[in-house]
Amino acid sequence: MKKILLTISVALLTGYTGAQQQLQNPGFEDWEGSGATKEPTNWSSLKTADALASLAPEVMSQVAGRTGNWAIELEVKIAMGIPANGLITNGRVHAEIPASNGYVFTEATDPRWNTLFTDRPDSIVGWYKHAPANGDKSKIEIILHKGTVGRLPMNAATVTNKVARARFDFTETKTEWTRFAKAFSYSSTDAPEYVLTTIAAGDSTIAKAGTKLWIDDLELIYNPLGVEDQQIQEIAINGSNGYLYFDIEEGEKVNYSVADVSGKIVQSGRALSQMPFKHESGIYFIQVETGNETFTKKLYINQ
Repeated sequence: MKKILLTISVALLTGYTGAQQQLQNPGFEDWEGSGATKEPTNWSSLKTADALASLAPEVMSQVAGRTGNWAIELEVKIAMGIPANGLITNGRVHAEIPASNGYVFTEATDPRWNTLFTDRPDSIVGWYKHAPANGDKSKIEIILHKGTVGRLPMNAATVTNKVARARFDFTETKTEWTRFAKAFSYSSTDAPEYVLTTIAAGDSTIAKAGTKLWIDDLELIYNPLGVEDQQIQEIAINGSNGYLYFDIEEGEKVNYSVADVSGKIVQSGRALSQMPFKHESGIYFIQVETGNETFTKKLYINQ
């Protein structure tokens, strides 16, 4: 049976001030260092890799942000005749020749290169612009893992330690800031110990020179109602600022309806990726239907 993961976000609670964990410096507002080694605080690039850092091109830049002051720009450049991905991570970059042997990893013995993390978010959302060269693509990939071994691409030990994973591929050209969302797929009921994130312009070792990716305002979305294990299909639903967001594939038909506590339907129709949701504060119920599968869950809305 096809599975649908329904996650209803705490971000619908516009007045919510809970203490769920977020990525460090998710809006890339804080920076440290200077010149070619200037990086957003708690993030690292090829310039602070564990090897070959002095030979690496500058593939990451500080640029004007969607909100606040700053965002990151990542670009594929050529070094020693080899495409070097525009790459940033909250772990550390391991650089090697051939480039196919490179990876990012959690260096558990050094707090500069790891991010402790014990929560279980439903999805990752953020904003991006993308300028792919010659059909290239880019990505953001996140794993939550236990143990001290975590790396992307994953090796055997990381697969064993993995608690959850989310990956979103950027394939289309986007000249304006565009929202993305991707649900985490959980493979374990264990609590994670670390979060490892990699964001890359360019498709691994076949990246095309000149591909650019801009990223800003990352946010981990949480569901306070415990529905992450209600698997109907891999669809993430979350909301913020008076909107509902559905992470659905193009052409996929998903219907939804939202009812108040009296049973009155206040909003319904075919789910689109973004739609207004402006109703009074209170308790609601959302029903999602795809094919012959239906799921209903309670929502607490505080506009």
